[in-house]
Amino acid sequence: MEIILTHDQVDFDALASMVAASKLNPEAAMVLPKQQSDQVRHYLALYRDNFHFLSENHIDWEKVSHVILTDTAHLSRTEAPSALSSDIPITVYDHHPLVEEDKQEHVTYVVENTGAAVTILIEEIIKQQMEISSYEATLFALGLYTDTGSFVYPDTTVRDLKAAVFLKEKGMQLDLVQQFSEEALTAIEQETFQAYLSSVENVDEEGLHIVIASLSADHFVGNLNVITSRVLETTGADAAITVTSMKNKIFIIGRSSSDRMNLLPVIKHFNGGGHKKAASASVKKRSISSIIKEIKELLHTSISTAVRADFLMSAPVKTILQHTTINEAKNQMLYYGHNGFPVVDENGKLIGIISRRDVDKANYHNLGHAPVKGYMSTSPVTITKHTSFEQIQQLMIQYNIGRLPVIENEKIIGIVSRTDVIEYMHNRSSKDNRAPANIREQIETLLPKDTIALLKKAGSLAETKNMKAYIIGGIVRDLILGSPSEDIDIVIEGDGISFAEAFADDINGTVTPHEAFGTASVETENGSKLDFTTSRTEYYEKPAALPTVVRSNIKEDLFRRDFTMNAMAASLEPDSFGELIDYFNGLEDIKKKNLRVLHNLSFVEDPTRILRGIRFEARFSFRMDEETEAFLRHSAASIFALSHTRVIAELKHIFQETNPAESLSRLHELGVLNKFLPGSIWSTKTSAVLSLLLNKWEQQERRLSIKEEWFFITACLYTENEETAKRLERISATKPQKKTARDFAVLMNDATDDVFTSEGAFHEFAFHLDDDALFLAFLALQSSGEQRKARIVRVYRTKRKKLPRWVNGDDLKAAGLTPGPAFKEYLFQLEKAFLNGEITNRKEALAYIKSQM
Repeated sequence: MEIILTHDQVDFDALASMVAASKLNPEAAMVLPKQQSDQVRHYLALYRDNFHFLSENHIDWEKVSHVILTDTAHLSRTEAPSALSSDIPITVYDHHPLVEEDKQEHVTYVVENTGAAVTILIEEIIKQQMEISSYEATLFALGLYTDTGSFVYPDTTVRDLKAAVFLKEKGMQLDLVQQFSEEALTAIEQETFQAYLSSVENVDEEGLHIVIASLSADHFVGNLNVITSRVLETTGADAAITVTSMKNKIFIIGRSSSDRMNLLPVIKHFNGGGHKKAASASVKKRSISSIIKEIKELLHTSISTAVRADFLMSAPVKTILQHTTINEAKNQMLYYGHNGFPVVDENGKLIGIISRRDVDKANYHNLGHAPVKGYMSTSPVTITKHTSFEQIQQLMIQYNIGRLPVIENEKIIGIVSRTDVIEYMHNRSSKDNRAPANIREQIETLLPKDTIALLKKAGSLAETKNMKAYIIGGIVRDLILGSPSEDIDIVIEGDGISFAEAFADDINGTVTPHEAFGTASVETENGSKLDFTTSRTEYYEKPAALPTVVRSNIKEDLFRRDFTMNAMAASLEPDSFGELIDYFNGLEDIKKKNLRVLHNLSFVEDPTRILRGIRFEARFSFRMDEETEAFLRHSAASIFALSHTRVIAELKHIFQETNPAESLSRLHELGVLNKFLPGSIWSTKTSAVLSLLLNKWEQQERRLSIKEEWFFITACLYTENEETAKRLERISATKPQKKTARDFAVLMNDATDDVFTSEGAFHEFAFHLDDDALFLAFLALQSSGEQRKARIVRVYRTKRKKLPRWVNGDDLKAAGLTPGPAFKEYLFQLEKAFLNGEITNRKEALAYIKSQM
């Protein structure tokens, strides 16, 4: 067992280094020390679920075979027990100076002269060309910035700066780095800081907590901006404004941690300037009290409308009953990808919260059979739909909880999770306060006027019913790509069928419900058609199984989609018509022509997504990104669990929409072709056979009795040799296809050279063989350069279809032959003679009979 350790009193560099080491050593377990800095503790209160940490109590120390130390070179500074073997292999990643006499023989030291330990590990991640997420980049940046003092400490190196550039390219969020980092103060600054805290006046304005602090200093105090930032961090306020009288001037400094608080209106009133979250001004000949009074009067001009729980929450909420067992709760968490559930009684009243950690603890003690009511957190912290984002964030930190049920009339109407908070913070940061993307213009340009009117009517009706309506999936993608779409899917957060019925009544249309699927189709008076669906999520009982679908919300509905470009929706609400719902950065992927799956188990759950991915690559000229390809290759084993019927259905789509040769070549390149088509081979020969087939089809050659195109295309991959020909029957789906496969195997294995001396000789061998098998044999021979044999087969096929019936049984009797088995042989010999060109009419046929008597 490999483990990753770091020192006690974990700071951001230690935490970041552990996570980076885990990226490089995915099999190693991260052991999180109990003692953490306040900043790290606050960070983990929000982000803990993003990482898989173990405590020292969950480690079987006797089984530890390798220790990775980060941000320290001394095992004694970690939570490793003293009983740990003294000669166990250890790898150290550290940036603190290490003297030679402290080194040990069984330890591998990677100690570099960098400003932060995480820099060393970032360099290794870059070297190995590994991908990191925005969350990881931001955590690594916290380690880097805090240990280098935002790159002003003397120990900062060029390597640290290069590491920061890499993190910025990978999506680190600097505002979050600032929010969670900390700067040290001098003694004088500490006195000023304490004086500010003693004078703090708390102001609550439109849901924000703002502190105003003041000080009259009889000596110079520097770094007032840093001290003001510390006041903001210490008080936990949404904004802090300090007013300091010093040497005939009054300095006004503001710092904000909330996007709702724009300091500039207040500061500019005093002729100051700066940024929305950091601004300052100085004035002369004014009193502190008069300035504070004006600030209070101006605060409302700096505060924007609050983001509330009803915007952030997910609904409907999945709950479990108090009698649900721990094991059942664990399975539900696995199915839905949740880290916890609200627990309700038989009346639907909230009585507790059960988290993944609660479940893990119960299972650790072999209590999987026990009901959750004994292990849930009782008296849960709840919020209303009016609770602001800032209050939600504060509650999660204060109580160290990961989910807040939203209650109205004693019923759960939604839930806000850590993930919702984190995603809002990151999306808010990454959008740089730009307006949300909107495709209203594309809708009104590319869709017929009648369709647009129907969409707007659906949005208005949803609003009156307190529901939400969206267009979703392919139509959104196509509109972004500038293509009109005929298939319009509308997803309803609510009951899709009842909504469709009400919509049909409104427009005098007809509705066809499909209760089993939660869908309904509405046809208008002029024949237009809209499909309505209840927003839903799905889970897979096992890899490659068909999904189980249950009602959910728009976010989870999008999460069940195959690729990010198909996981977007657009609002139909009147006030936000066309506003893009893009949780997974599908718009950015479309711009970059990236084909990206939503999560790492996507192909495991449904391997047919691989085939759809090939189709989308060709259709849109996109390309799977490196991470998606890696997920694909790691999921190959799941393909064998697919039913042949599902594979055939997807292959038909691929061959209809793309160049079959290019798509099959791509599957071969990805290493999964023979997983979908066992026994197939992509080689110079088989690709040549396929090219010849496609060329023949392009030349409008009659396709004879071909069972289905997909079968003949895939059959080309079994023409490599005698052995592959025998495997063709395995992928055949119908009796005629199986006969073709068997006959082709006979041709490839049993046809000796003497069979190809003439069409008549070939008839002796092939008279009973399927024509499609003959065509496939012709392609194989022609592509292999065996032109003479290929010509025999080609001519034979043509002539066999035109075999004349110049002679019958009466003619044979008239010639003096006695009826019996010999009749059949005479007629067969006539066929051979015709095929060889020895007879060309009835007269010659009768003469031929007489010559054989």
